[in-house]
Amino acid sequence: MSTHQPERRLAVRSSRPESGRWLTVMVVFSHRTFRWSLTRRLMLWVLGSVVGFGVLAMIGSGYGFWATKKIMSFSYLQKETQEQQEQLRSSLNQAQTLENEVATLRQQQTELLKLLDPKAPAGSPLPALPKSSKPAPNKSGANALPPGTQERLSRLRQDLDASAQQAAAVKARMEPVIRAWSHTPSIPPTAGYLSSGFGIRVNPFSRSNESGDGLLGYHTGLDISNSLDTPIQATADGEVVEAGWMDRYGWGIRIRHTEDLETLYAHLDRLDVKVGQKVSRGDILGFMGRSGNATGVHLHYEVRLKGKPVNPQPYLRLQRQWLSALSRPS
Repeated sequence: MSTHQPERRLAVRSSRPESGRWLTVMVVFSHRTFRWSLTRRLMLWVLGSVVGFGVLAMIGSGYGFWATKKIMSFSYLQKETQEQQEQLRSSLNQAQTLENEVATLRQQQTELLKLLDPKAPAGSPLPALPKSSKPAPNKSGANALPPGTQERLSRLRQDLDASAQQAAAVKARMEPVIRAWSHTPSIPPTAGYLSSGFGIRVNPFSRSNESGDGLLGYHTGLDISNSLDTPIQATADGEVVEAGWMDRYGWGIRIRHTEDLETLYAHLDRLDVKVGQKVSRGDILGFMGRSGNATGVHLHYEVRLKGKPVNPQPYLRLQRQWLSALSRPS
């Protein structure tokens, strides 16, 4: 008894394409058919867009890799910090240089006065210049000033006045910077990428948050992520007032810079300073870790003004801003 297999037929339909259509895609179901037709111009536009986005993505990825590699390098950050501080010191030394020049001129004035009048007490002012061009005679009939001395005194006075004015102007300009610079956080505390900003955020812990429980929490600092044991540096001169285990912050360090200004460095792996130690901007405080309430390796960095956390973001750019201000002509 033979079995009869049903014959399967494959039908291929060839037809002339519609004018203006370059590609037609059809999806046939038993009860419905979907059809899409594309023109040559549309296909070229789609392909061009895909290629364009691909090129932009490659350029963006390349730049992102370069920028990430640059910012993740602590050695690069430390080199940049040192270069900025050298520029600041050079600018701050201008006032001192001018002060020294004025002191030299005053010394020359004193020496000249002794030559003119050996009996004159030290520190006495220069003799007043006569209004007439002729030197004033003394009681014995001799000139009070030798020939050429009057011109020399006049030039000395002019140089002294100009240098004193210049030194006063530079000093007045630099004094606010001198007072604020040393003890104000003004550089990034470490290298890495910003993984969490300051302010309201989604609580990464279900029952533990830096400021209460709940879905949303208030983040009191910045989180900067990088690899384990990335060095952490002091962002300004100050004194270590706390160094050790700080509950949810893990291993942490708190530095007092002024009566009103403090910084906090938390979730460290190791500490390199102790309470009472004086630190300068750029000194290594410890190394990045994930101690305490931390979901990954990062630094939690706080700036506290009068005991209250403030946004640290503006402080990260202060040194660069000061340099820009000093480089501008007055």
